[in-house]
Amino acid sequence: MTASVPQSPNPETLRREMDALRAERDEALATRTALEADLARATEQASTARTRASRAVIRAEARAMAARMGAVEPADVVRLVDLSAVTLTEDGTPQGLDTIMEAARESRAYLFTPPRPASGADTGTTASGPAPRAGDPVAFDARTAGARDVKAAASAAGLRWPVAT
Repeated sequence: MTASVPQSPNPETLRREMDALRAERDEALATRTALEADLARATEQASTARTRASRAVIRAEARAMAARMGAVEPADVVRLVDLSAVTLTEDGTPQGLDTIMEAARESRAYLFTPPRPASGADTGTTASGPAPRAGDPVAFDARTAGARDVKAAASAAGLRWPVAT
């Protein structure tokens, strides 16, 4: 029995296979680097979009709250307050907005209308304004008034009738 000795592979063939494997490895590394860069860019874009959306929600909530608080022009109130301290909770509710808007109402009262008394629908009562007094004049109705009535009403209002053209 003779022991067979395995033949050693051709060194040139081994070198070519090694070069092919190295080229394949270099290509995989370049692809991985490109994919990691794409992932970082996509993550940054998603973060930017999330931040923009959060700011838009906070501004919209601030505008709505300013309108509920009686702001004359809610958009102006939102432009004048610093909303950077407001954050959104997990359920999307702005946290800290109410204190900022109350501070704005106190410091910039000219942007808000004075509070009106609550209506009966809000308070649950049916109380209304005073009843008309006896002897109060009836409202002027131009549809049924004659020329003399129109002239009297115009002169009572400080107007000249008929108007000269």
